[in-house]
Amino acid sequence: MTMLTTIPTSATRPFAWRTAVWLARLRRLVNRFLAAVIARHERHAMREALRKLDDRHLEDLGMYRTQIDSNLEELAQTRARMQQPGWH
Repeated sequence: MTMLTTIPTSATRPFAWRTAVWLARLRRLVNRFLAAVIARHERHAMREALRKLDDRHLEDLGMYRTQIDSNLEELAQTRARMQQPGWH
């Protein structure tokens, strides 16, 4: 057994490579956070737009006033599933 085989793998990686991996993870975290903020604002705007419609227009859309929040929540869950890696 030589001295080189006892060095942990993480110590042999170059600092630039570890920094690049860390920055990529940070970028993904920031992107997910911003996507969540944007989605929240879109849901809020959609909720307000639907609440301003009268009952006849809502019925044309196939929903009642009491279903607005539950339908928007269902759409948000569907959108979240579609954004998961591996979804086709």
